[in-house]
Amino acid sequence: MIVLGLHGGVTVNQHEPAAALSVNGRIVALCEEERYLRIKSSYGYLPFYSIKACLDAAGVKFEQIDLVVTPGITYMDGFDRRIADYLRHHFGRAPKVERVHHQMAHMAAAFYGSGYDEALVLALDASGDGACGMVGHGTRSGIKVIEEIPTINSLGYYYTLMTHYLGFTDGDEYKLMGLAPYGKPSIDLSPVVKPTNGGWKLNQDYIRSDPPTKSPFEPLYSPKLMELLKQPNRLPGAPLSDFHRDVARSTQTHFEACLGSLVNSARERVPGVRNFCYAGGVALNCAANREIFYSGKFDHVYVSPVASDRGLAAGCAYLGAVMSGETPWQMHNPYLGSCYPGDGIRKELEANGVDFEEVEDPAEAGAELLSRGKMIGWFQGRSEAGARALGNRSILAPAGDAKIRDMVNARIKYREEFRPFAPSALHDDANIYFKTNGADFPTMSITVDAQPGMADKLRAVVHVDNTARLQTVRSTDNELYYDLIGKYKKKTGTAVILNTSFNLKGQPIVETPRDALMTFFGCGLDALVLGNFVVSK
Repeated sequence: MIVLGLHGGVTVNQHEPAAALSVNGRIVALCEEERYLRIKSSYGYLPFYSIKACLDAAGVKFEQIDLVVTPGITYMDGFDRRIADYLRHHFGRAPKVERVHHQMAHMAAAFYGSGYDEALVLALDASGDGACGMVGHGTRSGIKVIEEIPTINSLGYYYTLMTHYLGFTDGDEYKLMGLAPYGKPSIDLSPVVKPTNGGWKLNQDYIRSDPPTKSPFEPLYSPKLMELLKQPNRLPGAPLSDFHRDVARSTQTHFEACLGSLVNSARERVPGVRNFCYAGGVALNCAANREIFYSGKFDHVYVSPVASDRGLAAGCAYLGAVMSGETPWQMHNPYLGSCYPGDGIRKELEANGVDFEEVEDPAEAGAELLSRGKMIGWFQGRSEAGARALGNRSILAPAGDAKIRDMVNARIKYREEFRPFAPSALHDDANIYFKTNGADFPTMSITVDAQPGMADKLRAVVHVDNTARLQTVRSTDNELYYDLIGKYKKKTGTAVILNTSFNLKGQPIVETPRDALMTFFGCGLDALVLGNFVVSK
């Protein structure tokens, strides 16, 4: 059975359109429209190029698709027909279209992607299909919904509200998270909602005396927060003050408290379950995920590598497989996008008149450049699905010196100086540098603490609070990237490198060799390794 999972723009504000293919329960391709359109988040677009890319990557013809699954179970009548008409117009036919709940698709991406036999499952975002989240109990029999969390209680909207108050824009919540460690949790920003044993309820202590709004998209907040919001907000681009840093830290602190309380409440509803699966845009808050990981309440914590709405297509494909009576396969790694063979890379280089060197061992070439302190673009294999670059569409640099971090921010990424970078470490060596508790962190979804004395040795990738959004690399996940870091270790004695997404500020991660070349020549990178070809400045 071949299932096509889709997510895309039904309204102008819907974002991160994507397509995913499930073949006999296995996700064989997952592609995001922004990578091909070159428009960040691709607000309002339906997937087209990502559908074609999935078909090409999987070697499947559109005529072979048996079922299409999309979020939007609460959308107006006729939505199925609109999707069918869209597919018929672009691809000549329309398979049967099924709709599922937005939050259920998030839970499916997390639970089925984890490979666990049983888990507590949480989906949490701003809003989708009239809810901001769901709690579920995942077993081999499927996912049982325990609770649907109404949008009026959205922690996602709370965090986005504070992001805008601090002068950032849509999708910039990670900037607030990066700024938070520079401040103090000195401001009471407690949101009005909190979970109880009876479920997710309004905190009556915080409700204002005036009649609450009836809008499902305007949550209620505490009087102290409302007083804060009466003060002038920071204008975009304005200097950051200690007050702004304190607001960021206080927001993160109260957010983590609410999330932890929600998780505790959910655990009481499913006693004895020791695995936790998590997805939704809120799950991108890797600093809050750290609290869940170190709490010791779960044996295993799995945060979907496609946690945000870009992962809805995968969740839909999984649910379509379940509808068809198939057993979903674990998502072993996120390298599910398009691949560009060596002949195509060579033609792109020659067509653009670019001088290059062909090498037999790109891992050795990359490790040598890094050992000499160079900052390189690294373009290999199939592109990663999700918001994180995980060693196939990455910018790489040495991890030891804070000056490297500042140079990557200023010369390459053109972004705020307070934002941290992530480390990639060989899995077997990771615990030397970070407190991993023996766990695996293949997708940069959770921050961990640096080991004592290691922060100063890895200042380019350890944040001001001595945490880092770690990626552990196994040869079974990404053999070439593992080989690169291993050869770098032999040359330098360090099994950690800086890894950030191969893009400039405001752009999607590069997808094609041409994207990589344009980005390389548009910033301060020293060299570019595309497949077996090396381009230098």
